[in-house]
Amino acid sequence: MTDWVSLFKEAEGLLRTRDEQALIIYLEIIDNNQQLSAISCYRIGEIYNRLRDPISSFQYFRTAFENNPRLSQILVKEDHPVYTYNYTEPQENHIENCPLCGEKGHPYATYNTTTSIDFIPGFHPIRLWMCCDSCHHLFAFNYPVNLGELLTNSAFEFNLSPKTTFFPTISRMIGQLTFIAPGDRLLEVGVGAGELSAVAKEFLFNVTGLDIRPPYAKAVSNMLDIPVYTVDFLEFETAERFDVLIMGDVIEHMFDPIRALRKAHSLLNDKGVLWISTPNFESAFSMVKKDTDPMWRIVEHINYFSFRSLKKWLDILGFEVVDYNVSGHYNGSMEVTAIKK
Repeated sequence: MTDWVSLFKEAEGLLRTRDEQALIIYLEIIDNNQQLSAISCYRIGEIYNRLRDPISSFQYFRTAFENNPRLSQILVKEDHPVYTYNYTEPQENHIENCPLCGEKGHPYATYNTTTSIDFIPGFHPIRLWMCCDSCHHLFAFNYPVNLGELLTNSAFEFNLSPKTTFFPTISRMIGQLTFIAPGDRLLEVGVGAGELSAVAKEFLFNVTGLDIRPPYAKAVSNMLDIPVYTVDFLEFETAERFDVLIMGDVIEHMFDPIRALRKAHSLLNDKGVLWISTPNFESAFSMVKKDTDPMWRIVEHINYFSFRSLKKWLDILGFEVVDYNVSGHYNGSMEVTAIKK
């Protein structure tokens, strides 16, 4: 009689070093042992992703959660925020054409997002990334139809406490902006916990903020005594024009990044400065970490830029890129400074 538990443990020991051998064992398990079927499907999903077969990966990942809606209780520890997650099929948009240029993309990679501490129920746990060869850009094939509602109604305690250790790094960036900005009016899109707005105010910028999440907006406004509006950037209306516009780790959350960049251009004064921080799937960190890079698994990220894709579209939309840096805050992110032409 086959000892399926021992066979499963053997496959677990082969992961990454001998994926093809592990795959054979897991396939045998799912055909013969219902108890271990879901986690075996999950492992097959991981293996097929590493073997660059994202469609098979997506199918097996999906089957894993369908077979065991409480699979997260196997994947994460009891103190993990997603431990109690119960899989249900969400209503989704399925996107096959690049949100930057409109060209048809192709499947690129697939990941489970529930292992990340900021997973939001209402998203599908499995993210299929598509690739546009024309733009050299990645975008989510699947995201919820009620994306804005989910983002507005979710907030994380760890994002309500300013990280004061960020201040020195931010101050170097803000200090550089003071030399090229045509004035002192600064708009931060996505204030988060308020670290950047706080440093900008210390540098005597006249700061206005936006955040789609009401708790973040209220906390930062009260803390810094600055106006922070609770609104989606794409819906923000104002007669004011700004000298600096900050988009720190927000553009990857937007379903229409081109419209966002056009709006940023329209809100800036002549020679105004746009500063963007966003994950770069071609970063040194991502090249080294490959599929273990946590950025693949941030569920609310629906666009994944490269420097090539971001620079190309900044040029097209009327910006001149004048600086590039590796982020000092988030592994795998880039920081790009551009001036309105």
